[in-house]
Amino acid sequence: MATLIVTATPVEGQGEAFARYREVIQPLLKGAGGTPVKRLRVTDVVAGNPDTATVLVMDFENVELIKEAFASSAYAAAIPDRDAALSNLQILVTEPVG
Repeated sequence: MATLIVTATPVEGQGEAFARYREVIQPLLKGAGGTPVKRLRVTDVVAGNPDTATVLVMDFENVELIKEAFASSAYAAAIPDRDAALSNLQILVTEPVG
């Protein structure tokens, strides 16, 4: 089991770029077997960078499926829209501890 955690802040005025990016990334991650766990809005920061606004959590069968999705040519083509639409982006691939 592996979990994808994405934190980001949408860039104001870049709704069209975000929509194009979402049209690529959602089916790409679901096609790789991703199961959405939660979509969250950050309401407060106790410590760390206060510029993150959203969090996405998805589970996958394994790390390789996540890495393959982000290494795909479809994802590479979406990177300009991603970079225009999102700031403070972190894409984290995680596994259970222990």
